[in-house]
Amino acid sequence: MSDEKWVKMSQENVETERSTCGFRRRLLTKDDGAPASITCLTTHDAKPHWHEYTHEYYYVVKGEGVIYIDDEEVPVTAGEVVWIKPPAKHRAVGDLESLIVGIPAFDTEDMYFEE
Repeated sequence: MSDEKWVKMSQENVETERSTCGFRRRLLTKDDGAPASITCLTTHDAKPHWHEYTHEYYYVVKGEGVIYIDDEEVPVTAGEVVWIKPPAKHRAVGDLESLIVGIPAFDTEDMYFEE
């Protein structure tokens, strides 16, 4: 963890990568020493998954769609936030750009898929 009193990140300086849920730009990660992860996500072909420990907050910046949480359809549109508590299985579909906050910071070891 840095000794600096603050950290500033810009999505323009972060590469876009394919993820389980679409295309993401990871702004803050556990590797940065952050207690929460912050990711910009464009939803595309999201795979159902869940976390044992990580709470995820999907803030929809742009677009509309549905977040499937366990067997429930949760319609979402720009300006709304959905808090997904572990261990709820989830995936998002639609034309969505979201800011996702993970607490504790996202860890690939805490991601599970159906067999």
